[in-house]
Amino acid sequence: MYSWRNFVDKVKRYFPPESFEKRGLLITIVLLGFMFSFRDWGTTQFDVTMGMKNFVIAIVLVAVAMAVHELAHRTIAVWLGYRSQYKAWVLGLVIGLVLIFVSNGRLFFVAAGTLVITHLEFHRLGKGYYALNYKHLGWIAMSGAIANMLFAVILKSVYIGTGWPLLEKAISINMWIALYDMLPIPPFNGSRTFFGSRFVYIFVVGALIGCAVLLTYTSGIIPLLGALVLGALALLVFFVYVDKMGSAK
Repeated sequence: MYSWRNFVDKVKRYFPPESFEKRGLLITIVLLGFMFSFRDWGTTQFDVTMGMKNFVIAIVLVAVAMAVHELAHRTIAVWLGYRSQYKAWVLGLVIGLVLIFVSNGRLFFVAAGTLVITHLEFHRLGKGYYALNYKHLGWIAMSGAIANMLFAVILKSVYIGTGWPLLEKAISINMWIALYDMLPIPPFNGSRTFFGSRFVYIFVVGALIGCAVLLTYTSGIIPLLGALVLGALALLVFFVYVDKMGSAK
């Protein structure tokens, strides 16, 4: 009971975003919404009314996806005794905008931002770690991408049952955010997971890619089971052909 009360207390203290987070999230959501709606400003010719409608819809869908993403980061961070805060990656957003214009909306560079992790020493008394831990940072970093992909799986099941076209867009947005977030390049969160444990990273990336592919053709539990199998297969291939060869040298 104490542990649960402690968790709830940390949620109340550390979940509300600071001013810089709100500004960063607003900028990110608006710009990503524009990118994801770039090709929806008319069918045969430019249509301002249709474009603005689709732009607003995309903003709402991105906002929901980012909420899922950041809530996952915050939940895992607080549970482990850290504070996770959002930081927008302005350069990445600019690169995404340039790429979307140059490719006429066919190529995406989804820079969903990065994390600022603070160690909460007082809340980690007796846990054995009294400093930032790479393994824990990796868990926190990958939780957002995993949450987005799980949310996409849920949305796909709802889409199969309802046939609501808007859900297709929501599924695509969540998958793109999840996959780009796990790139092993700073400041993407995948770099933190990679440095925390390359084996965990390979498994998670393999599972996410597998889940995204399977979601295109299936729904329900199949993408989840397939993701676990493909993640394990990716880890096996990495261990046999990459890590083992590196160790032999």
